[in-house]
Amino acid sequence: MRMMKTLVPFAALMLCGLDTTAQPTTAGPSSEVLQSCLLGTPTETWTALKLTRDQLRRVQNIQEACKEECGAAGAKKQANPISNADGTTVMAELDNILDDDQYRAWVAYCTGSSGGQVPK
Repeated sequence: MRMMKTLVPFAALMLCGLDTTAQPTTAGPSSEVLQSCLLGTPTETWTALKLTRDQLRRVQNIQEACKEECGAAGAKKQANPISNADGTTVMAELDNILDDDQYRAWVAYCTGSSGGQVPK
């Protein structure tokens, strides 16, 4: 009982210390938006993001793969069920190819939060 009396004030102090002003994080754009944007992002945009030659080659390969796998973006799928993925693998690979700043700038371009321009 004595231990319980000690724990109650301690627990109350812990609860009072929680930050109640924290805002929930907002989710980024949907997978459908990003997949569609990936299919429509021109080479000039990738160049403006300062991709290396290797990154550009890999991104172009990802765009080709998205044409087959990005069903959420409305891409036509082949009758082969092996390639009927949902595009998550393609999008994960794009995230691996781009560095953090490039990816954030590309997402801003896709969502229009950069005014349709690639942030520098």
